[in-house]
Amino acid sequence: MKVERVLIKISGEALSGAEGIFDSQAISGVCSNIKNVVDSGVKVCLVVGGGNIIRGRDFQNCRFMITETADTVGMLSTVMNCVIMRDALASCGMSVAAVSTLHLPFNILSNDIYTLNRLLPSNDVVIFCGGIGLPYFSTDTVAVVAAIMARCNVLLKATKTDGIYDLDPRLFANAQYIPELTHSDAIRRCLSVMDQTAFEVASKYKLPIYVFSASEPNCFARAINGEIKMSVAR
Repeated sequence: MKVERVLIKISGEALSGAEGIFDSQAISGVCSNIKNVVDSGVKVCLVVGGGNIIRGRDFQNCRFMITETADTVGMLSTVMNCVIMRDALASCGMSVAAVSTLHLPFNILSNDIYTLNRLLPSNDVVIFCGGIGLPYFSTDTVAVVAAIMARCNVLLKATKTDGIYDLDPRLFANAQYIPELTHSDAIRRCLSVMDQTAFEVASKYKLPIYVFSASEPNCFARAINGEIKMSVAR
């Protein structure tokens, strides 16, 4: 498969470090990793979670906040990460645009197919933020929907583990590594690497998902070329 455009999904924690929720060294590392993909001739779409700031589920024990409000706060966290990453990527010499389903300032444009068709050919990176614009959906689902809208060949998900396991390998020594599976298998086995809705949408539109360790050097470009350990769901 010739890869022309990929969707990269990273957690918000990938931007944090010793300096706090935004760590300059961590952000520079992510940008360098993405630039290697761009320099290889592959266009990039990017979704960043908001976990370095706050997620909607962090309010689950908050008696005065309803779920819809909590999820909105989480979506706004992804907007802050988007603004940071847009400037960081641009400072590395890449052309960058940002889109959102929310109505936002900061020159973040509307996430609709007509705007995307204009932005995708002329930019190295397009960042998607603000979630789907509705509560109840995770950034995993956002990433899958964005990848489909942008006609990406594959979704790359960088995680804390080196692939998909039947159990969390950080908690269970007997966790079994799964090198390849179908989206339907992931749904049937309730594997938690991505939420069920994300796998269901990916299955319908036959979007391959590569899952690998974010700690691998140059992990995005190497994942595209199949040069690192990873799991593939398709």
